[in-house]
Amino acid sequence: MGKILVEKLSYTEVNKNISQAEYEKIQEEYLLSASPEKYMISMPVRVLMFEGVEKEPNIRYYIYEEDHTNFFFIQNQTNGHVANKTKFSLTQEEVQKILNGDYRFLLESDEPAMNSLYFQFTINKLHPTYKKECTRKIFHQNRFLDIVIDISIKRTPFEGSDFFSPQKLYAQKTSSFRCHTRQYLTLSKPISSLLKYNEQLLHNQTGNANAGR
Repeated sequence: MGKILVEKLSYTEVNKNISQAEYEKIQEEYLLSASPEKYMISMPVRVLMFEGVEKEPNIRYYIYEEDHTNFFFIQNQTNGHVANKTKFSLTQEEVQKILNGDYRFLLESDEPAMNSLYFQFTINKLHPTYKKECTRKIFHQNRFLDIVIDISIKRTPFEGSDFFSPQKLYAQKTSSFRCHTRQYLTLSKPISSLLKYNEQLLHNQTGNANAGR
């Protein structure tokens, strides 16, 4: 399967700050659960927010880096609690090109959505504003529901320094916890493929077990 350059996701999302006790309760419920659907992912996340000449309050643009290996440029349009997100998959070198003001690769892409992104940078003058780093924990409940918690969030103005250099997350007396409850309206292509693979694997195992009787 080739690399997915552009992916669209839709979900409802409720965001709120939670206490450490509430976080520990969510974690405990996950640990005590025997559901095979549930799993947890923990990874470092780095975000660089962008702003254009035309400020649209319901649309946010940002570079999103997860686990120091996966890079995306994201356009997130919200309408109430509904988020419609477009994820543009990038390499680290392409992220650096954007930060250097070199957008030519977007225009030369065979993907029309990437071409449109070129004009956001050149016409709308998208530019970086601030950087956010945190540890993100995703408590996957089922194929349509995730509880996402950002821990020890640190925000700093972006002043042209190296985006990829790690920032020290200073120890705090009390950590900050931001909880995002996401109910997916569409499944991402990788998750959809994974679910189909798991269902086929389970079907094959069941068939083999019946054949052995």
